[in-house]
Amino acid sequence: MEALKELEFIDKIEDNFPIENYLHCIKIIDEAITISPNSVFAVIEEICKNAATDVVHEETLINLLKHIDKKFEHPLRKLILETAQNVILEEEMSMNETIANMEKVREHTGQYSALSVIYFSIEDVDGKLEKIWDSITTEWNNGESLFEEDEDDEEDND
Repeated sequence: MEALKELEFIDKIEDNFPIENYLHCIKIIDEAITISPNSVFAVIEEICKNAATDVVHEETLINLLKHIDKKFEHPLRKLILETAQNVILEEEMSMNETIANMEKVREHTGQYSALSVIYFSIEDVDGKLEKIWDSITTEWNNGESLFEEDEDDEEDND
């Protein structure tokens, strides 16, 4: 039941985060905290997506991260919040640092949104990050790729 609630929450905010309404964002953050760490990391991912737009000032985005920092406890909290701040401030990390950070997330099975924040924090020009993403998510899914099922479905439809 908890997994379903998490999926519904993430579905609700994905590409639909009300970034223009600060108080509504705070309510969503507080709701995410009651659901799961992955829900909170999904909110952080949405905040990062909005960093690329000119809808709100970067100070507002940083303040949302500060709100999360005050209310949320998780071993990945500091890493993901620092990465999100780098994204907002357009401070790019190195490929090696990003790979090391993805490996830190690997230790926390099922934290897909945390992994996404790291993965999308820099441009993956040569596909190194994608290989690590696939390795981690396959490990989390007991050896099954997240995308194999979709490929099989496409073949069935041909």
